[in-house]
Parts: sequence; structure tokens; C-alpha cells
Amino acid sequence: MRFYHRSRVRSPATYALVALTVACAGPSATATPTPSRSEPVATIVVSSSPSPSGTCPPVRPISLGAITGRLAYPSDFIPKLVVFAIRADDPATYRVLHTPGTPPGPPSYSMAAVEPGSYLVVAYVETPTALTGAYTAAVVCGMGTSCTDHSPRRVTVAPGQTVTGIDLLDWNAPTGTFPARPPNSAALPAGENVRLCNPYADSANVRASAGLTFPVRRTLDNGASLVIRDGPLSADGYDWYEVNAAGDPLASGWVVAHALRR
Repeated sequence: MRFYHRSRVRSPATYALVALTVACAGPSATATPTPSRSEPVATIVVSSSPSPSGTCPPVRPISLGAITGRLAYPSDFIPKLVVFAIRADDPATYRVLHTPGTPPGPPSYSMAAVEPGSYLVVAYVETPTALTGAYTAAVVCGMGTSCTDHSPRRVTVAPGQTVTGIDLLDWNAPTGTFPARPPNSAALPAGENVRLCNPYADSANVRASAGLTFPVRRTLDNGASLVIRDGPLSADGYDWYEVNAAGDPLASGWVVAHALRR
């Protein structure tokens, strides 16, 4: 379930992610330097396994990468999609990004701050259906009639690199070909109590709205208790949630989703 707050202010570049209405051949995946624009205290890979009550995992600073590509859907419109980069060696660990559907944005997605590793990149319809799309051998082949191999292709992200051309165009695979949506990966509902746990820094920025262009209102240390107020809202390669500091209804702002734990 998604919740929206009437007073939300959106960045001019809020929606850099959306979808393509026809599947077509995509370029081969390539790696390029990751743009320097990033959220320096944002987590990037979240495990569905809960941390011990009241504690956060040790901080583990690393150099992060990114994944970009196009989207498609077998219809004349693109519904709201949830894009997952799922670790090939650990399906419980993933990066997730919500896309707004068409219109209003361009037919592409950009997932920032991805931990180095090997991933399967899959798109699920936000309102659950049997259809699932992915980056597969058929996408690399060109999505022609002779491209019958729908097996997912692994995407390797190196430190500090952006992997491009990871186009989620293949919606034609038999049921069960792609990984199931990770457990416990549903969006955080308004009113839920969460904890700030950023494994890659000891704090996280709280911004005036969802996006890197908005000013930082405050910085919260790991372990802070928060209440979800709104979100998720995607901007600049991240999902964001509006939160309140517990016990202080005036202390609100937007935090990258992956710095939050149930």
C-alpha cells in the first residue's frame, strides 16, 4: 500500500525512472565511472533478515556502483514497477527502486549506490500480477523471434562503476523463470515504527524533500527511532521515505529508504 501526503514537494527531477511501451533490442551492458552526485550517507543493499532489537550492524564503508537501463511492458502503458537488483549469491540481499509508471517520466531507470557484486535485475508490477520482466539472454540477443533463451543474465557491479544497458525488456519468459520477489520487501506503510541503520556510515541525512537537490535539515545517528509518514518516492536513483523522529512531530524530513530497518 502506498501513502501520499498532500504537502509533498517534488524535485524537478523526481521521476527519472519510468518505462517503455514496446520491447526492443538494447545495447550490451557496459561499465562507466559512476557520477559523483550521490547521497554520501545512504545505505544501498538491505537484507530481509532483521538486526537484533535496538542495534544496528557495524558500519562497513565501501565504494558503491550503479545500474541503469530501459524499461518495457507488454501493453500500451507502463504500470508502476518495482525494480530489484537481487544478489545472485544471496537472494535475501537486494537493492530496490520504485518507478512511477507512464506518464510522466522517460522510459528508463537508474539505480544508485549499488554494492559491488553479481546481481539478477528483475521488475515486478507494484500491484501484484503474474507478469515479471527482467534482463535476460533474450534481451542481449535483441528480443527477436529467434531469441528464445529467457534465462536471467548476471550483472556484475564493480566498485565505483555504473553498469549501463541493463534493459528490463523481457516479459515473455515462462512462469517461474525469474526469481520471486524477495520476502519482506513490501513498501513501509505510513505509521510504521522503524530504526535508522545505515551500514555504510554512522548517520544519514534528513532532507527537506525527496531528492539530492533539497537541503539537509538535520543528520541523524544510527539507532534513531523514526516513524514512517509518507513514501516511497523515487528521485536521483534512490527510494525515499518521509519520517518523523519519534516523540518529535515537528522533526520531519526525507531519508533514503535503505537507511531504514523494520
